[in-house]
Amino acid sequence: MKKLILALLVLPLFTAKAQQIEYAIFSDTRIISSQSVESNFKGEGTFIISHRFGDIYQNGPESILYNFFGFDGGANMRIGLDYGINDWIMVGGGRSGFNKTYDAFFKMKMLSQQTGDRNIPVSVSFYTDASFISDTTNALLDSFFVDRFSYSYQLLIARKFSDIFSMQLMPTLIHRNLVATREEKNDVFAMGVAAKVNVTPTLALSGEYFYTLPNQLPAGYNNYMAFGIDIETKGHVFQIQLTNSPFLIPEYYIGATQGSIIDEAANGDFDLNLRLGFNITRDFQLGGRVY
Repeated sequence: MKKLILALLVLPLFTAKAQQIEYAIFSDTRIISSQSVESNFKGEGTFIISHRFGDIYQNGPESILYNFFGFDGGANMRIGLDYGINDWIMVGGGRSGFNKTYDAFFKMKMLSQQTGDRNIPVSVSFYTDASFISDTTNALLDSFFVDRFSYSYQLLIARKFSDIFSMQLMPTLIHRNLVATREEKNDVFAMGVAAKVNVTPTLALSGEYFYTLPNQLPAGYNNYMAFGIDIETKGHVFQIQLTNSPFLIPEYYIGATQGSIIDEAANGDFDLNLRLGFNITRDFQLGGRVY
């Protein structure tokens, strides 16, 4: 009898060790501008403020201090709210200053990386959003209401290789109902890659890059790139970034970024396209609270 009781007590310990799901592949539900494979838990809400300042190097070296590192103009901001319907479905929406754009998204976790009896090497989520331009000053958008809509579709494939290093791939399709010129395509395909390196339990370095397939965008448009520092505190994640894009939703930072981080100027000198930015997130419990 004693052996049976001991076996019943020990068995759950072996079961727990046999199956382990990897959490915290990334610091937050967003890496920098792009979504990560992470989702809110059931009933968990997130209020997020994202801000991108103006071009630091807009008119050459002399403009760095004149425009105070881009703080003086050309900024874009998004305010959003996310919510976990359950542990594997997350929804959210927000409003960006550029084109006075509203967006709403849906993200579903399809696989969770885990070791043990069911060895699953990656976590996979599906993400899609729709955005709507509410700016009424653009005459091109007055013809048809549907011209104001754009969409994005992403498969987020991530793996936590160790407690220090995580990586994510993001095959992406964006669709714009209306584009500015005949050179631009309504559909744009891109492949994104992102990585995170943990420096301490509360500090991490992150980066993301989207390669747009050839002949997708007209001359003057460039691939999006960003680097960031993630600082985690209780209930908050504060992210500081450097990027070549002022945009905050995939339809724009993939389809409308102009200027590489380093470009060759007409006189043979180099030109920088850099913007400071930050994300501030605050988590709170809306449902499932235990009293």
